[in-house]
Amino acid sequence: MIGGIRLQGKKQASLLSWTIRRPFLPPNVYIPLNQHEGLPAIPCVEVGERVLMGQKIAEPQGPFSVAMHASVSGKVTAIESYPHPLLGETEAIKIHTDGVDEKCPEIGHERHGWHDLSAEELYEIFQQSGLVDFGKKTVPLHVKAARPLGIKIKALIINGCESDPYVTSDYALMMSHSLEILKGAEILCGLLNADELVFTLDETQREAAELLKSKIYFLKWPHAEVRLLSSLYPQEADVSLAHDVFGAERTLLLSAKETGLRIFNVATAFSVYEAVVLQKPLYERVVTVGGECVVEPRNIWAKIGSSFEEAIKSCRGLMREPARVLMSGPMTGEAQESLSVPVIKGTAAVLALPKEVLSFDEIQPCIRCNRCVDACPSEISPVMITLAAEQDLFDTAQKWGAAFCMECGNCAYVCPSKRPMMELIQHARFHLHSARKSFSFEESFPIRREAWRKGTQENKDLAEIKVNAPK
Repeated sequence: MIGGIRLQGKKQASLLSWTIRRPFLPPNVYIPLNQHEGLPAIPCVEVGERVLMGQKIAEPQGPFSVAMHASVSGKVTAIESYPHPLLGETEAIKIHTDGVDEKCPEIGHERHGWHDLSAEELYEIFQQSGLVDFGKKTVPLHVKAARPLGIKIKALIINGCESDPYVTSDYALMMSHSLEILKGAEILCGLLNADELVFTLDETQREAAELLKSKIYFLKWPHAEVRLLSSLYPQEADVSLAHDVFGAERTLLLSAKETGLRIFNVATAFSVYEAVVLQKPLYERVVTVGGECVVEPRNIWAKIGSSFEEAIKSCRGLMREPARVLMSGPMTGEAQESLSVPVIKGTAAVLALPKEVLSFDEIQPCIRCNRCVDACPSEISPVMITLAAEQDLFDTAQKWGAAFCMECGNCAYVCPSKRPMMELIQHARFHLHSARKSFSFEESFPIRREAWRKGTQENKDLAEIKVNAPK
């Protein structure tokens, strides 16, 4: 893998047991209407109405939206603005739990004729069941799984790599529900008419890899295989998988039309099986609750809309005050100001971390060490982008690849000056997007990695950018 870094896993605590705990019902859930890229859903229930677990409570708003479902049975008590782990605040449906946990009668029963469903029927099930892809970007599944017209998909990759520290939710799901994941992956494979089905895991997940291999052997699937990859971060990124598995070049800039590949998360395949076969919409997911501040780190079945506080309580609470609580992994996770924010569909982990494992060092000026360039899996120049972004030279930032950053956080992790690399790159990307700047690959990469190593043009451009010391 180009530009990957090896991180301390810190996964043992949450993997002491493969069992995924099902915690007690929360007293209330707040289900945000916006949990994915695209348009928020529109409420289809009223305050005071009783709902069942799995009942649709919000309709999709057009083709780039999915439905939302009640994760508990109870009474709708409010439809109001509520804290959101990514968006600050957004409209949510509050349901007071009645303690019965009564679900819709069809959930759990095998759908008649599910083997013979057409592509249009599957897309409708995906959208109405609220399915999203659990990759880095939470995209509506019926949008991401759409067949590209006139393009042959040569391989469907189901990604189980988890190179981010602490996070083990996909690993636990593979160990507990490998057959369901395989069946969901086969549904996606048939939908996309892919020639190959490839499961990718990293070298620390050998037990899960062997389990999947044994299931594939007994199913007699000649088109399916399992591949172990290095445990470098960010191995689960699409560009890294496509390059390492099939040798695809510059896949960060290429779509399925050019690569012939489609990549989905293992949790996505599991949710497809549940929605298509068992008629179960997406109202809960596996979440890793971990970090040194949690008494008993482990994986749980978290209800969508339950609070981070309830998730931590289900692991016996906190043993000390955390310096920071994150949603998802420590490399790119979002810091939370409150434990009242709800679990959403894109929540892979809830981490409570102490001060000693976080970096609060004083920011220093760039020393031109080039470590960020060496660590970048996208083969762009974070140093040039950030120096340009500090001066609001956004066209210069774009020429060095700002638009093609995958936001993995490697540059910030390796920077000895502790510069806010991600914040500066996001600053540049925001302004470029607002200005609708567009460059071709050649225009965006005037110098390739070989030239950077020689230090010719880069040193010249560095000299032309005035470097400000951090304020």
